[in-house]
Amino acid sequence: MKSVAYSTVGCKLNQFETEQMREALEASGYVSSGRGAAADVYIINTCTVTHKSDYRSRQAIRRAVKANPDALIIVTGCYAQRRAQDIAAIPGVDVVVGNAGKAHIADYLDRPKQDGPLIDVSEPDSRTDLCGERHITKFGSYTRAFVKIQDGCDQACSYCAVPSARGRSRSKPPAVVRREVEILAARGYREVVLTGVHLGRYGKDLEPRTGLVPLLEETASVEGLDRVRLSSVEPTDFTDDLIELIADPAAKICPHVHVPLQSGDDEVLRAMGRHYTRDAYAGLIVEIARRIPDCAIGLDVMVGFPGEDERAFRNSFDLIQSLPVTYLHCFSFSRRPGTRAFHLDGTVEPEEKKRRSRALRDLGARKNEDFRKSLVGKDLEALVLSSRCGGLPVALSGNYVRCLIHGAVRPNDLITARVGGVSESGVYAEPIAVRPACARRPFSF
Repeated sequence: MKSVAYSTVGCKLNQFETEQMREALEASGYVSSGRGAAADVYIINTCTVTHKSDYRSRQAIRRAVKANPDALIIVTGCYAQRRAQDIAAIPGVDVVVGNAGKAHIADYLDRPKQDGPLIDVSEPDSRTDLCGERHITKFGSYTRAFVKIQDGCDQACSYCAVPSARGRSRSKPPAVVRREVEILAARGYREVVLTGVHLGRYGKDLEPRTGLVPLLEETASVEGLDRVRLSSVEPTDFTDDLIELIADPAAKICPHVHVPLQSGDDEVLRAMGRHYTRDAYAGLIVEIARRIPDCAIGLDVMVGFPGEDERAFRNSFDLIQSLPVTYLHCFSFSRRPGTRAFHLDGTVEPEEKKRRSRALRDLGARKNEDFRKSLVGKDLEALVLSSRCGGLPVALSGNYVRCLIHGAVRPNDLITARVGGVSESGVYAEPIAVRPACARRPFSF
């Protein structure tokens, strides 16, 4: 039996698809290699959202080659989709597979190493639906599971290479999503995170047409599931119904939203191809904070977009400073070949990008600390994870706060935790009520 090691670079969607490949290969008789152990086959699932993502993907490939020069090296994911020839030129790479090839990754594992490199990359739109994708029944050693509900993007932002790597938006039918969630709940998972590229487009391509709110209601009704979490949703896709559903404690949707901003300057937003203004974004965030108590509100912001001068950067900084956001992810602009922004004038120097990134990350750290301080004395619902920090069990609250637990709890316990103080990156809390990890229920495919 051949052993297979996996490396994932990038988003939650990539993490989900790695688990799909792992389960498919284990079902075919391959053995998953433990962390750090040498393997016969290495599968690297790559990302290409920025130059740094490309670099990390190349690093992961070279680490695999170094770990076992005789191993079969298979590279897939978005970087492989867009830059297959570049990857094939890396010494030691045997197979380069596009995103559509992940569904039949086992087909490549018996290829003799000396025959490489093979490139098998087709247009991402060649697979028009997600119905045939394999259900997953576990998610590594995690106590939370990711579920892919959508792929591709119709947004066409001027800086983004993802549409060319993932294709147009397409959705997994609600019945298929529900079945996957039922399987995971039967296996004892108490939280699922719904993932995709453009979640707000969910269901628009299906017949009959549906949307994200009906899917959330359907998913949350699965027996044994305690909570559902959304990954990133575009500001233009937030409806009043979606906010109302998240605000309803009985709906089991985590009070946690991630709403990409990218820029707080209207001219830059127009050049980016983003279809909202700074005022519209601000109004949405204020409304979310007003209607969903103690909601975690995250955002993405980009620095150094072509033409972003100091005034435009200050507009972004001042907007974020004024809003009730609780954390942020800051990225530097990367020129992606094949995008409209690749040809734009107004380059921002690397050192200036670094200065702006530091300023925003410091602001984000202060915002997050203020949010965590505001929770002291309050009770949070938290799911105990499989990790520990400083000898203490770690739990994740519904509003995305890392809780270090002083008390006897076990992984997958769902607890009510009273916040006693702020830690370096989370809070300290004591369990005042515990719903123990539930036994696995039988299920059939």
